[in-house]
Amino acid sequence: MSKSAKGRVSLFNLPRWHPSPMFNGWVSPATAKRRLNAATIALRERPTPQHWRDIRWSDEVHFSLGPEGRIMIIRKSGERNCPDCIQEARAPEPKHLKRLHAWAAIGWNFKSDLYFYEVPGNSNGKMSMQIYRDEILDKAVSPWLARGDQFVLEEDGDSGHGTGKNNIVRDWKQQHGLKYFFNTPGSPDLSPIENGWNVVKQ
Repeated sequence: MSKSAKGRVSLFNLPRWHPSPMFNGWVSPATAKRRLNAATIALRERPTPQHWRDIRWSDEVHFSLGPEGRIMIIRKSGERNCPDCIQEARAPEPKHLKRLHAWAAIGWNFKSDLYFYEVPGNSNGKMSMQIYRDEILDKAVSPWLARGDQFVLEEDGDSGHGTGKNNIVRDWKQQHGLKYFFNTPGSPDLSPIENGWNVVKQ
């Protein structure tokens, strides 16, 4: 922090803060090339914003009912040992935290409900193809198709979404006439719904 900034902090009795390192992502050359190729093809097929209005961007989110990761505390001068400003050294163990798993989709003038699901024997919420078919496609996507919604479902490359050639998820999609595409690998920032999870994860 510069001297002038420190002076302003003292003048207005603002909490002292220290710069934290930025958590920047890193894109490998191979991923960058895939992203560029995918973007070129996508813009060729959908050159204007109006062409993207039929896309429904989908994703899962996993979070715990309790603190996760590192907690940042901003203290005022003299509050270093204040009981309310001390973080416990021992974080709760994963087994003590109830993890929730949910799926949703957003699009132009569209926002789905949150669909919560459980994965028996798997606390991290890794989506299996059976869970995806039974809990998401059957319960969430099927009603959209039944009422005649015209859309294309965007999915990431999770194996539970049926990325392989022959599996129960691909069979479901073909049987129900679902239009879909898998987003570019390693590029969650290319899906708008990723920003929608920020509040849930905080």
